[in-house]
Amino acid sequence: MPVIKMHLTATSTITGNVNTSTSTTTVPTVNRYTAAVVLGNIIGGTTVIPATSFTNDSGGSVAAGGLVVASSNGYYNLFQNNVLQRGATSTLSAANLTINSALIVGVTIVVEVVNFSSTSTSTSTNNFAITTSIKS
Repeated sequence: MPVIKMHLTATSTITGNVNTSTSTTTVPTVNRYTAAVVLGNIIGGTTVIPATSFTNDSGGSVAAGGLVVASSNGYYNLFQNNVLQRGATSTLSAANLTINSALIVGVTIVVEVVNFSSTSTSTSTNNFAITTSIKS
């Protein structure tokens, strides 16, 4: 007995779009440290101030290795006697601040570290319509 095969063609058309809205919140975290340059900080042509020489915004001592450093989403400012210094004149690590020049004893140093964290939430809605026609 011969087999009869049915041949059908289905065509679908999709119309519509997707709407996406995104809300982003960025929060800065600021840490400030203050120290005075002492004779032992000046080494050759540089000034190295260890973390333990700094106090934080609350007036508390900073522990060894306790300085907050700028993340890839942050930066730090260096002030010498309340004057903002140009970038690339110092290096900040958790252990110390290194200034690329020999400062005078008694100079007040303020370091301001600003890090940013961001969170985003997206919501998508669609209004797709699908129409399918089948032809033999």
